[in-house]
Amino acid sequence: MTFSDLIFMKDVGGFLSQEEAERLFNGILDGTRTRQFSAWWAECGADLVGHGALLREGEGLELGYMLPQSAWWHGYATDIARALSKYALSTLGLDRLIATVDAENPQSLHVLKKIGMNVFEQVEEPEGMHFLSRANRTAPK
Repeated sequence: MTFSDLIFMKDVGGFLSQEEAERLFNGILDGTRTRQFSAWWAECGADLVGHGALLREGEGLELGYMLPQSAWWHGYATDIARALSKYALSTLGLDRLIATVDAENPQSLHVLKKIGMNVFEQVEEPEGMHFLSRANRTAPK
């Protein structure tokens, strides 16, 4: 995954120099060490096609995933999100799972809808509008 990819970074804060990308990535690692419940790399053959994680959010978990531009439009995001949702709701037995999506990223919102998540709140923040989505254990997968 490259934090200096203009198209990839459009939905997560904009283009970064190599130094800024390293600082951001290290900050993400530091922050997720306390928030991270679990994380996985997704591979297809020998190629890395994405990253998925379940992060602690209050008393529950939040679903997250990132894919490099080369892995877009192959269904990997849906596969990653579906696997994480199934793991959280079925294997772990959680009652609900949430996800946050930037309003400027309709493709990601579509992925969440495909796996049975529904928008339940819109949040306006300084960096822009976000949608909060959730899936309940009884939601169809």
